[in-house]
Parts: sequence; C-alpha cells; structure tokens
Amino acid sequence: MKTSLIAFCLAGIAFAPLAMGLTVDFDNGNVRDWTEIQGEWEVAKGVYTQTDTTWTTTATHDTYHRSYFGEVDWTDYTLEANVRIAEGGALAPIVGIFFRVTEKSATGDYYYFRLDARPAEGPGLIRAPNVTVKINANKPAEVGRDYQLKVEVAGSSIKCYVDGVLEIDVVDEALASGAVGVGTFNAVGEFDDVSVNGDGIPLPVSPRGNLADVWGSLKVR
Repeated sequence: MKTSLIAFCLAGIAFAPLAMGLTVDFDNGNVRDWTEIQGEWEVAKGVYTQTDTTWTTTATHDTYHRSYFGEVDWTDYTLEANVRIAEGGALAPIVGIFFRVTEKSATGDYYYFRLDARPAEGPGLIRAPNVTVKINANKPAEVGRDYQLKVEVAGSSIKCYVDGVLEIDVVDEALASGAVGVGTFNAVGEFDDVSVNGDGIPLPVSPRGNLADVWGSLKVR
C-alpha cells in the first residue's frame, strides 16, 4: 500500500534535469586544485589575487600570469567570474578569464576573454599564444572597478559578456574543449565567485561551497 501510494504520487511530478556545474568563492582560502602558472598567487579576504605586475613578452604562451582549474575534456559550458584590476602597471593592465584550456601547463593552448585598461582598447577575445580573435576598441576597463565576465561556449560558437552585456559573438573552431581559469597581464588582479556550468561538468552547483573541497570529495568517492 505504501509503495503503491508513493508510486502514484511520484507519477504526477515532473522532474527537472539536474543542473551540473560548480562554484567557488575562495572564502576558506583553499586553492589546492588550481594549477598556477607564472605570477604570485594568494587568497586574501576571500579573494583570489595575482600580485605580480612584471612581464617578459607579449607574443608567446609566457605572456600571461594565469591559474587553471578543471578538466581538459570539458566542451560546452558557461563560465562566469567577478574580476578587478586592483593595480595597473605602466604598459597594459589586463585581467580576464581563460576557457577551453587544452592542458594545464605553461604551453597549453587557450582562449582568453580579457579587459584592458588602455584608453584605445576594450573587451577582447584572445587565442593562444596571443592572437587577437576580436577586440572592441575604445571601451577601456577602469582600475579598481568590479566587473562580471561571462563566456558561453557551444561547439564553435563563443559569446562573451561584460556585466550582462554581450560584447563579443564569434565563431572559432580552433579549440573544441578544455579547462577554465583566471589571469592577468601587467596588473594586480582579483578574482571571486568563479563558476562553470554545463552538461559535461560533473558537479552539483553549490553557491557557497568550496570548489576544491567538493571536487576532492567526489574524486575520492
């Protein structure tokens, strides 16, 4: 009787697909599952920060100070992060988010959606090592201001948003999958509330959870 009643009740309920993804807010300072490449990285007051403004090149994989997370076989997803240029260097203060990172190493390829504080520059999409896919000129970022960056990738379609406004909408087939990350050039950059969501991201969304703890727990299971 109880089994029949439960089955009857469940029959009238429509179940929505489980959202897949992960969110990290850095509140507990744990970034053990991030791969840091170049720069000086730390978590301070719940914010992931890169503090080194020095640079050596503008044309190779060594251009950016960066840190990556995730799996290189992730394909279609939405990546979001709050970012800030806390301090800019003299050449080109830049901050942004990486996606479809082919390997979490100094030589791995990537896309990079970035903000640039130079007066004639603006939101730009870069493909490794430092090739411009598209830049919206004359929309410079402000030093000390918080921005929300979002990227949606589906197949060869790439859409990039700043504070909810679509800035870049392109088709590029060079990189089909990869991990995600954050990084800077010639700037002290701050990052928070990094989230990635998609059918291929094998984690339940947790608005206040720590990404490293959840990821490690699921790996163990």
